[in-house]
Amino acid sequence: MNQTRCIVILSILALFVASVSVAGNISLPDASQKVFEGKPCINSPRAIGNYPASPFLFYIPTTGQRPMEWSAEKLPKGLKLDSKTGIITGGEYTVTLKAKNALGTSTEKLVIRIGDDLLLTPPMGWNSWNTFGRHLTEELVLQTADALVANGMRDLGYSYINIDDFWQLPERGADGHLQINKDKFPRGIKYVADYLHERGFKLGIYSDAADKTCGGVCGSYGYEEVDAKDFASWGVDLLKYDYCNAPVDRVEAMERYAKMGKALRATGRSIVFSICEWGQREPWKWAKQVGGHLWRVSGDIGDVWNREANKLGGLRGILNILEINAPLSEYGGPSGWNDPDMLIVGKVGWGKNIHSTHLSPNEQYTHITLWSILAAPLLIGCDLEQMDDFTMNLLSNREVIAINQDIAGIQGSRVYADNNKEIEVWSKPLKDGSIAVGLFNLSDNKQGISISWEQLNIQGKQKVRNLWEQKDKGIYINKYQSDVPSHGVLFLKIEPAK
Repeated sequence: MNQTRCIVILSILALFVASVSVAGNISLPDASQKVFEGKPCINSPRAIGNYPASPFLFYIPTTGQRPMEWSAEKLPKGLKLDSKTGIITGGEYTVTLKAKNALGTSTEKLVIRIGDDLLLTPPMGWNSWNTFGRHLTEELVLQTADALVANGMRDLGYSYINIDDFWQLPERGADGHLQINKDKFPRGIKYVADYLHERGFKLGIYSDAADKTCGGVCGSYGYEEVDAKDFASWGVDLLKYDYCNAPVDRVEAMERYAKMGKALRATGRSIVFSICEWGQREPWKWAKQVGGHLWRVSGDIGDVWNREANKLGGLRGILNILEINAPLSEYGGPSGWNDPDMLIVGKVGWGKNIHSTHLSPNEQYTHITLWSILAAPLLIGCDLEQMDDFTMNLLSNREVIAINQDIAGIQGSRVYADNNKEIEVWSKPLKDGSIAVGLFNLSDNKQGISISWEQLNIQGKQKVRNLWEQKDKGIYINKYQSDVPSHGVLFLKIEPAK
C-alpha cells in the first residue's frame, strides 16, 4: 500500500452484554431481543479502509441499552460525529471517541486506513437476490434498512445493503446512461443511497460485464466510465459485477473487469468492487490486479447440504463450496476476499416461492462457522421481516462474528481430515495470538472428535471456549475432545491459559 496517506487508530469507549438462544443441538442463552439491553459495546468491524479525498462514512456499531450517546475528543475540522446516531462522516483524521449509556463506558480500537485499500475485513450486510430475485423495490430496500436498525443487526456490524439484478431497464437511454426502473425505484437510486447513509448503511448495486445482465436487463459493457460516474454520483458504495452473456476467455474477462475497476477508482469514491464470475477463470489469481476487493469462487449457493457430482449444474451445496474454497487460503486477506456466496439461512426462495431454508439447524451452524473461519463475506439473503428467533441468534453471536472480522484477516485452513469418518478440523489464527478451531462432523451420525495441540502447533495449558455457547469449557494440556452431532460443529477459541 505504497500510497497510504495515514493510519488512524480510534479508541472507542463502550460496554456490552450479549447472548444467543437455544437452537438445534446447541444449548444457548436466549438473546434474540437483547441487542438493545445492558451496557454498551462497540462491535465489528475493527478495521476500515477509505480512499483519500473520498467521503468517509462509518456507523459505530454499538449494542446496549438506549438512549446511547457518542462523543469525540479533539475532533479535527472536517470530521463530524453525530452524538445521537453514532455516525461519523468526513475525511482523514485521528480522533478519540467515547460512547456511554446509563450503565457505563468501555474501550475498543478501530483502525482506519486512508490510502489505496478498501474492505479491510469481510463485508457484512444484506443482499436482495436470495429471497426476492427480480421482485426487489425501493420500498423493500428501505424496509430492510429499517429492519436492520430495529432488530439491532446494524449494531452488530451488518452495514451493506446490496441491490442485486433488475433495478434497471432492459435498454440504455438515448443519452447513453443506464435507466432506473421507476416502477420499482420511483425516487431513484440516489434517494435510496441518501436514506441508507443517513442511517449509517452503505449501498451496493449490481451490473454485468456484458450488454445484458443475467436477468436480461442493461449491462455496463462499453459504458464502464459512464456507469461508474453515475454510481459515484448516486452515492453507491459497492458494485457487484456479474459475468453473464460474456465471453468465456479468461484474458477477455480480466480486460472487462479491469475496465470497470479502473473506472470505479477514477471516480475517487470509495466503491468496493465485487467480482462475480463464479470462479470459472480462477479469479483469486488475478482479481486484485484488476481492482477487485472480493471475488466469487463458485456458482450460486443453494440451501443444500451436498449436491452429487452429476447434479452440479444447479445450485451448489455447502460442502461443494467448502471443497472449492479449501485450497484458496493463500489468496484471501485484507482488501481481497474469497467469496463463497451469500448466507443461505432463514426464509429464502428467489422471488415469490419463499420457504424456510432446507438446511437443518446443525447444518446452519456448520454453514455460519465455516464462513467465519474462511473469513468470507457475511451477506444475509433472507427476508428480514420473516426472520425467526433461531435465525436472529444464528446471525447475532458477536463472538462468532468477531472470528470472521478478526483484524489479521487470515482465511482459515483445514488441519486434519478423516474421510472414512467424515471428520474435519479447521483452524484460523487470530490477531491476539489465539486460534479459532472448528470440529466438523460431516457424517450422518453423532461421533467424538478430538484436536491435539500438536496439530495446532501449540503446547502447554490452553483455555478452551465454546463460541456458540459463549462458555469457557476449562483448561486442557494436550488436546480437546467432544461429541459432535451429525452435520454439526463445535466452534472453539483456544488460547494459552494465564
